[in-house]
Amino acid sequence: MGKIRSYEFLNKLYGFLDNQQNQGTYVIEFFRAAGSPYFVMPATYKGRTSEALEGERHYAKDRPLTSEIKESFPNPIDLDGLAAFISKNLSEDKLAACMTEFGIPSAATREKDKFARALAVQFGLFVTSSEDDVDNAVWGIYQTLLAGQPISADDVSGPRNPGDDVYVELEGRYHAADCYEIIHHEWKLQNRGKIPWENRRLVLVNQADIHPRPVQTIIPIPDARPGEHIKIATDIDARGFEGEYECRWEMQDANGENCFPNKRWDFNIRIHVAFNAMAGGEERG
Repeated sequence: MGKIRSYEFLNKLYGFLDNQQNQGTYVIEFFRAAGSPYFVMPATYKGRTSEALEGERHYAKDRPLTSEIKESFPNPIDLDGLAAFISKNLSEDKLAACMTEFGIPSAATREKDKFARALAVQFGLFVTSSEDDVDNAVWGIYQTLLAGQPISADDVSGPRNPGDDVYVELEGRYHAADCYEIIHHEWKLQNRGKIPWENRRLVLVNQADIHPRPVQTIIPIPDARPGEHIKIATDIDARGFEGEYECRWEMQDANGENCFPNKRWDFNIRIHVAFNAMAGGEERG
């Protein structure tokens, strides 16, 4: 679904959460659930009106998170607290519409707690990014959770190196193939940060657990300056296997450290392999 800004995210979600007096109190409660003491809830009802909280409500209307506000959140954010806040206030009768609003296909399994956690993880991306508009990764995060792969608070901490950032084109991350095919997958990356990439590589981190396996499990990443676009690719031999698979990757530095623990799902590839008696041995990209 492309990019989304923090205030767009908060505004979308506000329309689906119950027990929220107004956008001002909503922003305060949301921030505090995620661990930020930046805003304090007024003690009196008069202090909680939309007029009294005009400044706060704009963060769910048209104002991006400032650097000062981002720094007020713990690193990582209180992921459990925020997910619990969202789940508590998202009623079952609004769940389907809310999921659709954030790009979840209507046919997807509906699990409110996992969806709430996916939304909390997405908000963590706003806090840790140097920009305010980030990739809308809710669907990818939700798929990761549905697959039984937990996402902890440490996974939503900022990048390993301050000022580092990456954009991964999300199109083409899902492949449907028959069990006679060799799949060709290509990643399109951009160095969105402020530091150059040197001696990095993309590493398959669950190679012992999956079939089919990529031909290359370690892919060198060309050095890239801030703003530069690059492409890397690998082939995946699907022959002889049927089922649903996910290849999990991470970008590592020269010391084998994960450069982006908060974006580990962005590099993943999902594959559905089925037997097709009419298939030949074509390569699909």
